[in-house]
Amino acid sequence: MKEPVKKTDIDAAAVLEALLDSDRNKKSFKDLELMSDLDRKTIKMCIENLRESGIVIDGRAGFSVLKIPDKITSPLLLCDLNSKVLGRNVYSYKSLGSTNEAAHRLAESGAPEGTIVIAEKQTRGRGRLGRKWHSPSGSGLFFSLILRPTISIEKLPGLSLVAALSICRVMERIDNLEPEIKWPNDCLIDSKKIAGILMEISAELDRISYAVVGIGINVNHAKKDFPISLRSRATSLALASGIRHDRVNLLKQFLYEFEKDYNNFVKYGLRFMGRALVERSSVLDKKITVRFGKRKINGMAVGLDENGALRLKTKDGVITLSAGEVTLR
Repeated sequence: MKEPVKKTDIDAAAVLEALLDSDRNKKSFKDLELMSDLDRKTIKMCIENLRESGIVIDGRAGFSVLKIPDKITSPLLLCDLNSKVLGRNVYSYKSLGSTNEAAHRLAESGAPEGTIVIAEKQTRGRGRLGRKWHSPSGSGLFFSLILRPTISIEKLPGLSLVAALSICRVMERIDNLEPEIKWPNDCLIDSKKIAGILMEISAELDRISYAVVGIGINVNHAKKDFPISLRSRATSLALASGIRHDRVNLLKQFLYEFEKDYNNFVKYGLRFMGRALVERSSVLDKKITVRFGKRKINGMAVGLDENGALRLKTKDGVITLSAGEVTLR
């Protein structure tokens, strides 16, 4: 297990950022001192820390990065991270039972908004309705964010949709991918699940203490990485696009995108995102069944309200649903 981000991680990220700067292939100590604003002793320690994390750094006649491992560490995440709050406080693990469970404990102890808990592997990863989320090591992104939104509880269901929209925006930058949002909290490609969101909150009366947004994204899974029972219903970015992807880069893109969408949501709700959500919906204007435990309702999905709830046209009229399990009819 790993402690939260420390100054040593921040310094290491600054050195790595300098090493990866394209102005010059080889960097001298003087170059690194000027670019990172750190002294030589600290730079030496940072280079050793980066090497211990698996980054191959050539130190002959200057320093250069030869290879970056396919794993997520605090320095790699913090290097060139454009988000201002999200992801700036990092708890990273090789293996963890559940990132959501760890995030709850941290939130209760006062961890700031934007704190991220991320694991290469989860042994008790959870989805909605108590389902297990398949989380093999080194293939996907499995993380939880602590948020402290100043909004009413009624608006909170929209937050899952905002996270799904941000995931879709990042995936759409990959050629020929057209992800969709399956209300209330899944992302699909070619009708197969590629990402899921589990939002849990702590609240008192009408005040939200914090929200934990757990996200699982299938990135580099091969078909054999999924259990047989999931292979017809799940996919990954690698399977959909035909290429492997840099998981750290994808995570940084998501944090930047989600920070913008989240701030917009806190200020204005879904007012300026409704059209984007409708355009990407996999259920609107379709006949669906919504299940709540043993109960089910059939109808036509006709829209979303201002809080992200689903408007369902049934034989008895239009009703609004804030939760449920959707299947197409």
